Amino acid sequence: KEQAHDQFFYDLCDVTEKAAEGGIDIPHAVFVGIQFFTQMALDCAPNTKEAKDLKLVVEAKKIQEAS
Repeated sequence: KEQAHDQFFYDLCDVTEKAAEGGIDIPHAVFVGIQFFTQMALDCAPNTKEAKDLKLVVEAKKIQEAS
C-alpha cells in the first residue's frame, strides 16, 4: 500500500511536469488539481451527509466557488 501511495505521488508530480511542458503554469495546474480532487471527494462520498462532513473539502469548495 505504501508503494502505491508513493507511486501515486510521483505520478502526480509527472502529470504536473507534463502540464508545465504544455504551457500550463504550475500554480494553475495545482489549482486545477485541487478543483478536481475536491469535486471527486464530494462526488464519491456515500451520501450527502458524509459529503457535508468532509469539512476540509467543503472549505476548499467554498474557496473554489469564490474565485
